[in-house]
Amino acid sequence: MKKKLKAVYVRLGRPSPLRVAISAAVLAAAGLLAVALFGDQRLVWAVSSLMSLVTLGALGLVWNESRQTRLEARASAERAEVTLRRILAAFEVERLAAERRHAGGGDRGA
Repeated sequence: MKKKLKAVYVRLGRPSPLRVAISAAVLAAAGLLAVALFGDQRLVWAVSSLMSLVTLGALGLVWNESRQTRLEARASAERAEVTLRRILAAFEVERLAAERRHAGGGDRGA
């Protein structure tokens, strides 16, 4: 289901999340209004309950996506930190090697 929704999202040209939310809200409101006007009380209750479940499901998807994004950002920051530490370690090794060369060269000159 998620793949199908993502395919529709890409097919529509990747609209902004706000535009998608507004469109979904308008369609849901129109559907509920039509059911309220033409349906009986049990049908309205069922559709209303279904819309509540869909809303909770959407919130769960958004929470999961934000959690995944936070995990990916944390992993990326950790990789960047490791890379920075490696670069700093390489500079330190080069500095120590230069000090040794300089110290060794001073003894030979005397």
